[in-house]
Formats: sequence, C-alpha cells, structure tokens
Amino acid sequence: PDCTLGEVARQMSEARISSMLVMSGQTPLGIITERDMLRFLSAHAAKDVAVAEVMSAPILTVPSDTDFGSAYAIALGHHVRHLVVVDEQGAVVGMASETDFRRHLGMGVLRQLDGLKTVMDSELPVLSLDDTLGKALSRMLRDRTSYVLVAEEGRPVGILTERDIAGLLVSIPEDQVENFALRDLTHTPVMTVSNQTSVFDVAHLMQERQFRHMAVVDDEGRILGMVTLHNLMERITALLGHEKSLRQEKRMEFLAHYDTLTGLPNRAQLEDRLKYAISLAKRSKGQLALIFLDLDHFKKINDTLGHSVGDILLVELSKRLCLALREEDTVSRLGGDEFILLLPETDADGAAQVANKILKVISQPYQIEENELSVTASIGIAVYPNDGADMDTLSRNADSAMYHAKQEGRNCTRFFAGEMQVRTARNLQLANALHHALERDQLRLHYQPQIAMQDGRLIGAEALLRWQHPELGTVSPAEFIPIAEDCGLILPIGEWVLRQAVQQAKAWQEAGLDPMIIAVNLSAVQFRHADLPELVSRILMEAELPAEYLELELTEGVTMHDPHAAITIMNRLHECGVRMSIDDFGTGYSSLSYLKKFKVYKLKIDQSFIRDISTDPEDKAIVGAVIQMSKSLGLLTIAEGVETSGQQAFLREQGCDEVQGYHHSKP
Repeated sequence: PDCTLGEVARQMSEARISSMLVMSGQTPLGIITERDMLRFLSAHAAKDVAVAEVMSAPILTVPSDTDFGSAYAIALGHHVRHLVVVDEQGAVVGMASETDFRRHLGMGVLRQLDGLKTVMDSELPVLSLDDTLGKALSRMLRDRTSYVLVAEEGRPVGILTERDIAGLLVSIPEDQVENFALRDLTHTPVMTVSNQTSVFDVAHLMQERQFRHMAVVDDEGRILGMVTLHNLMERITALLGHEKSLRQEKRMEFLAHYDTLTGLPNRAQLEDRLKYAISLAKRSKGQLALIFLDLDHFKKINDTLGHSVGDILLVELSKRLCLALREEDTVSRLGGDEFILLLPETDADGAAQVANKILKVISQPYQIEENELSVTASIGIAVYPNDGADMDTLSRNADSAMYHAKQEGRNCTRFFAGEMQVRTARNLQLANALHHALERDQLRLHYQPQIAMQDGRLIGAEALLRWQHPELGTVSPAEFIPIAEDCGLILPIGEWVLRQAVQQAKAWQEAGLDPMIIAVNLSAVQFRHADLPELVSRILMEAELPAEYLELELTEGVTMHDPHAAITIMNRLHECGVRMSIDDFGTGYSSLSYLKKFKVYKLKIDQSFIRDISTDPEDKAIVGAVIQMSKSLGLLTIAEGVETSGQQAFLREQGCDEVQGYHHSKP
C-alpha cells in the first residue's frame, strides 16, 4: 500500500499488465487498474502519491471453483473487468481479467453472428494529431471508453489505449500532460480489418496477436467502427447465456415429459402417445393394449440395500423393458417401481405373449455392485376398446388387473374383467365409509365363549369385530379388515377394539362374573408397530385390568414375516404379563424352531381342519398331530369352529384343551 503510483505505473508498463493487487501481507486491500491510471493521470496526480490513496476498494472476489462463464457474468454485473480469486479460507490464489475470460470461454459461439456491425462501436472517439493528451484523457473518461483513435483525413494513424497510460505516467512530466500534443507521441499502430471479415475471424486475429482493439475499415481504408475485447466478451457472454437458457428450456421440456431417473416417458408423455394411438385404432377399428407393471416386494430392496441400489435396479429394468419391446411400443415410468407399457395394434393374445416375455426378462438376475438380485413383477392388462376408450379408464382397469395379480400370488399376469371393476368400486365405497365408521359409532364387538373341554367351564371369550352400516348393512370383517389395513385405518380401529374388549372384561368382573381371559386378534400392521407394548400397557392400566386376563391372538403369517422382530415384540409383551397365542394354526408356514422361541402359550387350530374331522381322515390326522405337538411343546390347544357333538367328541378324545364355536354359542 505504500508503493508510489509512479512505481506501480513502471511495473505495469514493463510487464504489460492491466492491473495489480494491493496487499498488506496476505490480505488484499484493493486493486489498481489501467482505468485508475487514466483517472489520476487526467487529474495530474503526483507520481509519488501512495497507491493506497488511489486504488479501487473494496475488491470483488469469487471462489476458485466458480466457472468462467459465471465469473464473467459477475464481473459484467458489477461493471468491473477484474475479479480476485480466493480459496475456501479466503486466501488470494489469483486474478481473472477480461483477457483470461477470452482465453477460457472460447470464441466458437461467435460463429453465430452474421457481421461486424453486431460487435463494433460505430460512434468512435476520434481525435486529430493536433489535439492534446489532456483532451484525449478527458474524452476517454467522459465517454467511458478504453481507447481514443488518432486519425488523419479519415484514416487511422494510431490509437491511444488504457494500456498506454501507465507508460505515459512514467515518461511524461506531470506539468506537461495537459498540453502534450498527440503528434509528439509514439502511437501504437492500429490493426485494421475489412468490414467483410467475419466476427469469428476478427476475434481469432485479436487473440492471436494479443490485441484488444481492432479498427474496421471499408475498401478505401476509411474507418467504419472499432471492435474491442470488451465488446466481444459481452457478446460471448450474451450468446453463452442464450445457449444456457436454451439448455434450461430443453431441460424443463425434458422434465415435463420424461422421468429423470430412467429417461423413460412420464405419464404426461404417455397420455399424448396413448391419445394418438387410440385415434389410429379408432379409425382402423383396431385394438391396443395397456400394461401395468409393478415390481414385487421392491420396498425390501430399498430398505435393506439402500435407495441407490434400488435406483440402479430400476434403470437396468428400464433398459431390459425397452429392448424387449418393438420400436413403436412405449415404456413409461409412473414413479417408484410402477411402469406402464403401451402396445399399439395389439390384441389380447399379443399382449399376453408380451407379458410372458417381460416376466421372463425381469426375472433374470441383476448384478448390482456386489449384490446379485432377483426380482419378479405383477402385470395387469387392459385392451382397447373393450376395457376402456380413454387413458383414465384403461389405466384404471389395467391397474385393477395388476392389483388382482398381486392378490393371486404375484409374478403373474391378469387381464381386466368386469367383476374386477365391480369389486374395485365396492372396495372404494367401503374405504370411504370406513373412514367415518368409528366416529359414527357403527363398529361393534361381539364375544364368542371359549369352553374348557375338561369340565365345560367358561374360561374366556374372543372379541369379534362387526361393522353395521346404515346403508351397506352388515359388512364382513374378511372384507373390511384388509381395506382398513390398506388405507391406514387399522391402527385406530385396532386400538378401539383393544380398549373396548379390555373395558368389557373389567365390567364383567365388576358385575360378579368369574375372571375370564379376553382374546383379541392383532393385525400384522398393529403387531409391527413399535408402540404396541406401551399401548397395551396403557389400556390395561386405564381399565385397571390385570394383564394376565388379556390374550393377543397372532396369525402364523404375522409371526413368520420377520421372526426375529416378532420374538423381540413378543418378549416385550410377555414382560408386561400379557398372554399370546397363534391363531389359525396350520394355515401358514410356521417353523418349529421359531415356535419354540415364541412367547406363546396356546395354539388355535383353524376351523378349516375342524369342519370335516368327523369324516376326513387327513383332517383327523392333522388335528391329532397338532394337539400332540402342542403337548410336547408345553402349549395348550383350542379348536375354533366346533359345530357338532361329533367334532367335540373327537377333539376330547385327542386331548384338545379348549373349544369355541356354534355348538356352544354364537358370538
């Protein structure tokens, strides 16, 4: 900062540089530029003045990872020609000037410009040889230009630029600056080009010869205009900005019609293609097929291996689907693991062949990182015009068919059928009504007695949920419980059932009845909920019912979905003092090794085995084996659905501990 202006001018003139950074140790204080030299030479500033008094401050900095296009846009926005580049700690690592921007931004975009008129100054700051240096400096400052052209009889003889100012400050005495004649200066020669030269060629010539100014002349050598580095850089930046804007528009257009992960058409693009395909099919009285495809258990991959692996799998799957179809077919992704395939000019037989081909393609192993993955898919098909004449109808029906493929075992194909539509409409009606069932007091609990085989004593009751709707009538639990699970209502309904059953058990005790166990069924969603043990404890505490009188019934499917997690939850419930039993035993796939670890005290034999035990030898054998196995494991058994004395006699003979069913009492 203590360096004199004269010394700075000398260094800049010798090095032919356009600026110098003023530093105090490692801290940048300001910048001195050619423009500063021009301003202070015009003001007759003394050469021995400290540079700190004339520098521009504060400086404009950019991070070192800023791209050149963005950096120059910042420079233009602040009307400066130099940027100081700093690292993450704010330390200076360099300087970027217009010359640097020209070198790195490139000039290829200038090929888009037709003529030099788009980049040249046509109103020129022209002075004669008889004019003074003081007038030239004043003109440059007034017109905010980086040069003054010196001409004689309309033809350029020299040019005075900001680059020359530092040298003049060194060589001309301060008291002679104002009246020093331009005729007596050694002028920088003017580089000229024909007005027929292309913008690109002019820019290339300026870069090759390191010129920042070039005069444009006609065939007779008369000056028409001036091309400057600054003008070129402004045009390059504008063109690059336009190209960036076009790229952004294309990107927005892509995002509006294509999936960002797979590059497949999205729903909007699919709708356009489907409308066109339908119009062709309508004119030709032809057909087309719409296929809904959903991966089976894809969530497990995301949950266990992470979403990045899941995304790679979806991309690989998309490639396989595209390769498996014709060029005129469309594969689109709705989101997640759902895909829709549009097959123009395809009937039901053709759609079935494509679906089978796709299932085989999908089932081939995927090698993703160190994981070898195998997946399957469920497919639903709707065919135009029988299954719908527009996008909404066809997609809804194909989706319904896919949902039924899921229900019927997955890894298969189902065509839409009319009864599916009826069933879907019924499910939607029930789901909407179920949202209000609790608040409108439409749910009821019925209780079916459980009887001890040894002495016929009433030892417990199972709480059975019933829904009585004012318009739909009595709705079966088999119908509305799965809907409640799908639409997220099973938790509040399950909590209501648990609370009502516990309160009823307490009420019976207070009415003088002998204490009995109340059995409540738990859904899979309830059982997997992390707060289940706390919820059960809270409800028991509210009703002041000892935990030993509550039994939670779990199906085999619930417990075997994740045996390790089931053991953890069972242990927590067991610590609370709650009893647990396995419901519908024999209909699932229980592992005896896990069954020993489960904190259960009773197995309930499913009524499907009880119904024919009087006549069916296989059912007799199964029921007998379950009872004997339970005894060997130290577990009690209860048979449900006992309706005849013959059934009860066989169960007593086999040593079954408890029964329930119409033979003793309806719920």
